[in-house]
Amino acid sequence: MAAFTLATLRTAIDEWLENDSWGTPSQRDNIIVLAEEKINSTVGIAGYNTNTQVGDIAQTDKLIDVIPDSVTGPLSPSYLKIRLGNDATANPWSFLLLKDYNFLQEYAPVDNSQGYPKYYSFYNDVSNANGVTVNFSPIADAAYEYEFNYYFEPASLTAGPVDGTGTTWLSTHAKNALLYGCINQAYIFMKGEQQIIQTYEMKFMEALKALVVMQGGTFRDTSFNDSDNAPNMMVAQ
Repeated sequence: MAAFTLATLRTAIDEWLENDSWGTPSQRDNIIVLAEEKINSTVGIAGYNTNTQVGDIAQTDKLIDVIPDSVTGPLSPSYLKIRLGNDATANPWSFLLLKDYNFLQEYAPVDNSQGYPKYYSFYNDVSNANGVTVNFSPIADAAYEYEFNYYFEPASLTAGPVDGTGTTWLSTHAKNALLYGCINQAYIFMKGEQQIIQTYEMKFMEALKALVVMQGGTFRDTSFNDSDNAPNMMVAQ
């Protein structure tokens, strides 16, 4: 089947629901966005809804500001890895373990205590909707190179050309998940029968699991980013 455009996706939803009046145009767009957001918040796919920021950590640094220019701000972290030196490619990468910020304070409570960073925390910067702060502990005792990978919100299919002919990664490679997600959201909006809503929800979850298999991913609670071959696709349970 060809990729869904906004126009063909709307038509498919009409046909599945046997109803072409499931909301105003803006409500229809919102329903599609809600389905996309649910997929994006559940499934992480490298190169689609993940982004990587690289840079250098100076000695005595204790945080990294992540403010991307071309994508939306980080929603959640995937991994943070560092290696000693600036562009010291001969040195191995070390993956930091994600912890609560309070844990970092307990781990290295002495002001200005320095060492090889081992843990990091992640929190959104309320003063900048597109940025986050990543703290690490201990404070850097030397110059390090870092690579930070995170999840972000990709552009919606509804943000494409006004004639509805654009496509996205989801509408091209995850058509089943996108369609069932939209049908489920639309039927909830229509206040449909609970049993049918549950059926659409089940089909949607089956499509998400198929997307996991297609990407060769693992479940988030069993994954551990301990090498350069860190999982590139994860599903939150």
